[in-house]
Amino acid sequence: MKVKKSLYLIARVAIFGALAIILYMVPGLQFPIFPGLPFLKLHFDELPVLFASLAYGPFTGTLIIILKSLFKLIQDIPETGGIGVLADTIYGLAFILPTSFIYKHHKSFKMGLVAIFSGLFINLIVSSFLGYYIIYPLYGLFFNPNAKSYVEAMETVAVLFTSADPSITSWSDPKILFEFLLPFNLIKDSVIVVITILVYKPLSMLIKRNEKK
Repeated sequence: MKVKKSLYLIARVAIFGALAIILYMVPGLQFPIFPGLPFLKLHFDELPVLFASLAYGPFTGTLIIILKSLFKLIQDIPETGGIGVLADTIYGLAFILPTSFIYKHHKSFKMGLVAIFSGLFINLIVSSFLGYYIIYPLYGLFFNPNAKSYVEAMETVAVLFTSADPSITSWSDPKILFEFLLPFNLIKDSVIVVITILVYKPLSMLIKRNEKK
């Protein structure tokens, strides 16, 4: 029985991990939302992760995120030194863990909505504020290795936002957070949530029927 469960787990992680990687790689399924900020991209590789987390629990979702991150690390190391994958992993876990933990213990449509929107809220806070205060300084240090302080690292990144909004004068301008990061993450998460709500029920029923066979 344990061997059978392990095989099912491996198969689920492999299938949904492959779907996430395909969605990440397909041209045209990643595109920027704000003009002048090409690094703030909407992408759909979180869809299979969220779906599998709801269907099979947080452990399966976590393994899929790890698999997806390891694949993306190959491409990301020369581009951002792995910082992008680190951010993507943290943000993904912030979304799927609270969502799947709540839904695992309260499996109803109403609690499913509560779980998803709880995950969305936590992810929104983590991705926006952790991104602003920790991830972006790391980007600044990577792209400007001569930066000798946190402020210099942040100023390196602030230039990117200044190109999109010339009224932003420094890294400490709250417009970076409230004009770009929070709206971007809200839009990205909302798209994932809406699609998941629409497809989860019919797809989960189909998968359960196939697994019974």
